[in-house]
Amino acid sequence: MLIMTAKCRRRRLGLVMGALTVAGVVAVLWLVSNASPILKNPIFLVTPRQSHLPRVYHTPGVELHTEVGTEMPSDRLWHLDLKGGAPRIKVIEGIMMLAARAGATGVLLEWEDMFPFSGALANLSARNAYTHEEVKHIATAAKTAGLTMVHLMQSLGHLEYALKLPQWVMLREGESPAEACPSHPGTARLVIEAVNQLMEAVPTSIIHIGADEVFTLAQCKRCQAREQAPLRLYVDHVAHVAQHVKSRWGVRVLVWDDMLRHAPSYLLHSLAGLVEPTVWAYGPDVSRMVPPYILRTYSAVFPRVWLAPAFKGATGPLAIMPDAARHAANTLAWVQVGQRMKHYANLNVAGIVITGWSRYDHFAVLCELLPPSTPSLVVTLLTASRGFMTPATLHDAHTLLDCPPHVMLDPARDPHLWAARDCAFPGANMVSFLHRYVRLRDDVKTLQREAEERGGWLTAYNIRHNFSSPNRVREYMTNLRSFISALKDLHGEAEAVLTQYHNTATVEEWTEQHLLPLNLTLSKFTSVSATLLSHKTWPRRPLEGRPSSAT
Repeated sequence: MLIMTAKCRRRRLGLVMGALTVAGVVAVLWLVSNASPILKNPIFLVTPRQSHLPRVYHTPGVELHTEVGTEMPSDRLWHLDLKGGAPRIKVIEGIMMLAARAGATGVLLEWEDMFPFSGALANLSARNAYTHEEVKHIATAAKTAGLTMVHLMQSLGHLEYALKLPQWVMLREGESPAEACPSHPGTARLVIEAVNQLMEAVPTSIIHIGADEVFTLAQCKRCQAREQAPLRLYVDHVAHVAQHVKSRWGVRVLVWDDMLRHAPSYLLHSLAGLVEPTVWAYGPDVSRMVPPYILRTYSAVFPRVWLAPAFKGATGPLAIMPDAARHAANTLAWVQVGQRMKHYANLNVAGIVITGWSRYDHFAVLCELLPPSTPSLVVTLLTASRGFMTPATLHDAHTLLDCPPHVMLDPARDPHLWAARDCAFPGANMVSFLHRYVRLRDDVKTLQREAEERGGWLTAYNIRHNFSSPNRVREYMTNLRSFISALKDLHGEAEAVLTQYHNTATVEEWTEQHLLPLNLTLSKFTSVSATLLSHKTWPRRPLEGRPSSAT
């Protein structure tokens, strides 16, 4: 892993802070998984919808055992992050339907550079961005599934896809291409024009303007000349953008809350009525990451607040498959916190946003792709909409994922839900492919560790002096041949499977990110082994050519 981004560090901190809580929740999940198939008194129970109220299914299928809880927030969005691994339209259509059946009421679309911007903003779009016709197809898919569509357009931080380009380099705050200057009038113009194009393409009743993780405030001369506190500059910019969006389009405006957590009350009040904070934390002990006093402050200032767990993209920038057990624990924690703060602080939780990041930022490599993350999405949506995790909700996940009878979805024993590779949901064959990849990757790492750190025949010393036991080297070669054969099969399978869900650019990026390093490692060992085996005689000790002589 290279330099960790601030987001990565924050999420990794959540991993450490929540370790004990994870153990407790996993223990609960283990008890649940060993209980009867349908539990009459589910854990973390929220009053279910009364039987006389009709349930609406967005697709035909077997009836589910659980219903949406009456105490759950009425808006439940799942986050479709398109800045990495953007799926094909047909894939999005299928996942929209599945998400709706699992309890979603809307989808938060983060387009980034995959939207077909035009005019002065044309360079914002990637060369393989969706077309306007495809954008309409996505909007139709959401509507058909019964999902409300919400745009997400970053407004200050995470504008790398614009600020990396010469056209907008003057908007940078300092040297960083990640954050824009809140004092430069071009920043607001860029954001507002982008919002206008999104809304003209697909009008929505809510829009999210991001504004999270702005780490380089007040560093440029323009900001310093205003002689204002950094958070004052931040709040003024957010208020300006929000006011324009609300007056032009008549929409509700959401923002990520992390920059507001340390803002004084008078600054927060300047945003009251303009924005609705989306409080995010991805560890299972969310109260340690977002202390109750912050939520009490929000309750006193903002009429509506949103809560945000995650279903993927929150456990490491190189993750392959979501930790569904951890994400379910995270979601359960937010459900509990929301109910508790509603009772004790009159917190009005307007909705839940289940985030699913595709990259940690624009410059980061791909993390978990969407299709194999579907089981985690279904489990977290069921948890968020029902308000509990029981055998009944896992049974419903089993039904929604079209799993055969022999498959047991058990987050306690199988946190990543690899068992879902035998199910029939769109993306199951990708889970199977990733499972084989992870096994080969781990086998190659074990071979490398055994050879270079534990064994005594393929170390740097052996290689440098061409001095090793042929029998020992041949033992390694046996495994090498099978690994090379398996890697060749994976290359062919990547082309066949990944292209069903993603465009060529994503397939090539994923292959270079994951299969190329394995190929380089195996090629190196093959070359080194061949060189060592080419020697039939060896010199007497001490061996010559040492980097330095002993004294």
